[in-house]
Amino acid sequence: MIQRIQTIYLTMASVFYFCYWFFGLNWYHSGFEILQENLNNDFVINSPILELILNTTSYIPLVIFVISIISIFLYKSRGKQILICKISLYLSLLMSIYTILYFYFTLEGLVAIMPSKFLEILMYAAILNPFICSCLIYLALNSIRKDDELVQSLNRIR
Repeated sequence: MIQRIQTIYLTMASVFYFCYWFFGLNWYHSGFEILQENLNNDFVINSPILELILNTTSYIPLVIFVISIISIFLYKSRGKQILICKISLYLSLLMSIYTILYFYFTLEGLVAIMPSKFLEILMYAAILNPFICSCLIYLALNSIRKDDELVQSLNRIR
């Protein structure tokens, strides 16, 4: 049903990822310029490859947001809901790994261009966001599985 705990978990994860995408996209582009400068000094990487990475990774949080919303409304089909939650979890884990790599190269440059201490604190929260959302999606997946096992056990008794 839609009023289960997994709905709360998925809603929180989707809201966090939407905020991560919506408010962080301009800063992501600023950090990507810093990343390009750092990588071009250390490695010889083509700019089109970096642009492809930028375009792909900048929309992963939006994709996870959409997948989580879709998963909420598939509560009648728990098998599909589990599959979509797994996809969302894998993308979220990918985003967590990418966040570690991204901020490893750009953290000093982003801190230098932050206009206020509040935005700097929000940037540190953005570093933790994919990890928190991955945990929320994992909790939702476990709750969906428990519901599915409960329904399957009730079907066996009949």
